[in-house]
Amino acid sequence: MMRKQKNDGNLILFLLIAFLLPLVSVAAQTMIPSASIRLILFGIQAAAPTISAVLLLCFRKELKTRLAPMFHWNRLHMAVILPTIIAFVTIGFSKLIYCVLSGSHFIAGSLSVTQTVIILWALVAEEIGWRGYLEPLLREDGVPRRFIPCITGCIWCLWHYHFFFQNGTQIPVGLFFIGCIIESYIYSFLIHITNYNIISAMTYHFMWNLWTHIFAINPADNYGSLLPHIILIIAEALLLPVLHRKSAKSV
Repeated sequence: MMRKQKNDGNLILFLLIAFLLPLVSVAAQTMIPSASIRLILFGIQAAAPTISAVLLLCFRKELKTRLAPMFHWNRLHMAVILPTIIAFVTIGFSKLIYCVLSGSHFIAGSLSVTQTVIILWALVAEEIGWRGYLEPLLREDGVPRRFIPCITGCIWCLWHYHFFFQNGTQIPVGLFFIGCIIESYIYSFLIHITNYNIISAMTYHFMWNLWTHIFAINPADNYGSLLPHIILIIAEALLLPVLHRKSAKSV
């Protein structure tokens, strides 16, 4: 009982910091003229889940015992290669289908220096918080494994409120919500299949952001069309049963 109460307290504190820190960062960005400082604040804003998790683990003196074991050499090659392949295949296939349906030619997206930095930052910004801290807490609280990605996906979606405030997300909220749920199950598969190696989730987040830019999935790259993103969500949903069977066999 005491362990559960402690976990519940940690969960509340984690969510408070993860949700409030972006709000403070966004407010600070509106008052600071320096572009460099605003970029740093944006980085803090984007990394709020990981910052929250690390702060709490340091305060509880559990950083080494809880987080360090998730960075290991076991299945490291799978933790890097598999997320890369899944992201490449689903996103590339989705763009191919869109080009066929719309009769348009494939045009690769362009990346500015700032966009490249932001995408690279995705390697460490979120997943230590979501998949490295939040999901283990939910498991310890006895939440059934099949529900954990759904809960994490809902929280993950709601956490993006600050990007919507800044018009940084081009996808409608409803579609974005569905995508977060489906992708959370992909993250859960990767974590499970790699023996809880957090590098798999970090790699997938980075690769997903990278390939969506390279394959120009966002509406801004397709004359405002949501179709590429809708096709991507469908492709990811169709992939889930395959991943589920693979995960079941690995138990």
